[in-house]
Amino acid sequence: MHDGIRGISLLGAACVLALVSGCAQMGGLGMPAADTARTNASEPASPECNPAVGGAIGALAGSMFGKGKGHLAGAAIGAGIGAFACVAYNYHARKVRDARSVEDQYRHDRGALPASNTISAYQTALLPGETVRSGSKAAMQSRVTLVRGTHDVAPQLKEQLTLFAPDGRQLTTVTKDATAIDGTGEYETNFDFNLPKGIQDGRYTMRSALYMDGQQVRTNEVPMLVVS
Repeated sequence: MHDGIRGISLLGAACVLALVSGCAQMGGLGMPAADTARTNASEPASPECNPAVGGAIGALAGSMFGKGKGHLAGAAIGAGIGAFACVAYNYHARKVRDARSVEDQYRHDRGALPASNTISAYQTALLPGETVRSGSKAAMQSRVTLVRGTHDVAPQLKEQLTLFAPDGRQLTTVTKDATAIDGTGEYETNFDFNLPKGIQDGRYTMRSALYMDGQQVRTNEVPMLVVS
């Protein structure tokens, strides 16, 4: 009897977690490439994804995985996951240094231009700083220096942002086509987002990853201290 009830509970948890996943997709996470290619334009949050609703669904899912106090702990964890699932990221990129300047520096440092496309630098920082108040705006900003190879075609670049909880759990991940990065130069990219209100205080980790022609070529990790 108990096994049957537990089976039903797990099935219900799977259903509500699927709803949370759907909310994440509507909010700009996990969208297909055709929907994420608008690199230079701001992408407003979808009105269909409500962080409060996502948190409530996540709490319901979390409460199904325990008994007694475990219900409360699971609900708190689930609520955090549900709220983060509705975070929408606006992505944009712009060139800040032209090809001639970047190539001159590369020749000075390396002697000659590379035959293949090369990422010569990739730095990331959290703005306005590494301490962020819940409910406020923040941005993950990167500097990408690309040198197009002398015997190579223009590369296809994507940038991915992943957020990890204080305990190491992955909360959200989103990938955007960096179509504005189309040749030699130094580029500035930004993932702009709003942190949900009422999320757990603590030290989170934000990981940015750069992909070139489908292969991960660089990664950076930045701590994010969330305070209420």
